This record gives sequence, C-alpha cells and structure tokens, in this order.
Amino acid sequence: MKRILTIILAFGLIINFGCAKSNNVPYISKQSNDAINFKPLKQVDLYTNKTDAANNTNTTETGAVDNLFFFKHNVSQLNYKGKFLFDNIVEKDVKLIINEVANLKYGKLYELKINSIENVPYERLSLGYFHVKKDIIYKIEPTEENLNKLITSEELPNGRVIVCQGKEVKDTLGKDEPGWHHYIEVNGDKREYHSYNNQVSTGYYESFIWEKNQGLINYQSGYGAERDSIELQLSND
Repeated sequence: MKRILTIILAFGLIINFGCAKSNNVPYISKQSNDAINFKPLKQVDLYTNKTDAANNTNTTETGAVDNLFFFKHNVSQLNYKGKFLFDNIVEKDVKLIINEVANLKYGKLYELKINSIENVPYERLSLGYFHVKKDIIYKIEPTEENLNKLITSEELPNGRVIVCQGKEVKDTLGKDEPGWHHYIEVNGDKREYHSYNNQVSTGYYESFIWEKNQGLINYQSGYGAERDSIELQLSND
C-alpha cells in the first residue's frame, strides 16, 4: 500500500510541473492577437538604416519617452467626431483607445483603436500599431512576427513606415504616377503623413495628422470613391 501511495504522489507532481511550465509561455496581449488576425495591407517602407541609427541616439531609456506629437502618458482615451461610410453614412462621436502594448528600451509600442461602430468591420476599428520614440513615430505592419520581433529583441521589423518626424519626406513618385505614394509634410506644429495607391481606381489611402501637445488630431482611410472610408477629427468638447 505504501508503495502505491508513493507512485500516485510522484505522478501528481509530474502533472503539476507540466501545467506550470505551459503557463509560462510568452504571449502578446489578447487585444494584440485579435488585431493581427487580419491580413495587413502592403506598404512601402519610408526609412533608411542611416535614419534609424540616428533616431536611436535621440531616444531615452525605458519609461522616459516623451514625443510631443503623440499623446501624453496619462491619456488612455480621447473623444473624436467620426464619419463612417460603409453600408450607410454614419456620423457619430467615438472614443479612441490608446493602448500601451509594450514598454521598450527605446520607446513604447501602442495600439490605437476606436470603440465598436455598427456596420463597421472589426478589422477597420484598429488604426494600427505604433512604435513611439522621442523624435519619430513608426507604424508597424501588424503581423505576429513583426510585433514579437520588436518586443523581444527591439529590432525594427520590416513593413514599418514613418508616420511622424521633424523632417519632410518627399513622394518618390510623380503625382499621377501609378504606385504606392508616401510623403510627410511639416506645417508649423503639425506633421502630416499621407499615403495612397493609385494603381487602381479603388486603391487604398490613409493619412495621419499629428499636432504638437495634442497627438493625433485627424485620421482618414478608405478606398477610391470614398468606399469603406473612416474619418476621425479630434473633438474640442
């Protein structure tokens, strides 16, 4: 009998150890996994290795990032006036959720997401993932590989695009030249990022307008002829 009890006790310890080990697997938050399940749109990078290296020297250590064109640290949501054109035109006040996903050595990773809107597809509620550093904001293509690479090794992943910085970026294509267009305009206290695809009449477009000490004041995205479009304007209320 004593031998049987010893065998049962040993078997129980093995099971408990296995369960504890499985619970220690690293993961990205559920909110992050939900957002990366949709197929991201292909974009062309706006960066050079020289630019990235320079930007690393302008950032501070963990928790001390202060980008004047992003939201203040104590802001977790803001009100926006929204206009949505999907099955119908809907004009509605919405909340933009500013979710800190990871605190990195050089900057922080955020997801910007609006609350649920009737008839607006779930994948369109997320404005994207943003790596915010002292003098620059990257939008990260939201694949699990890219996010894990940034979080675990802090390497800037492929599929990133600069959406805010102090220096203008000229479009590499002519205004009517077919392809992916990307450019950044600097207008006083505002930084404007614009992109659009005119290879087809229904090509995707997206823009972010950031203002010093305000954060994101305007966002637009959609397809040609204003199909499946979203427009957000920071509310002064």
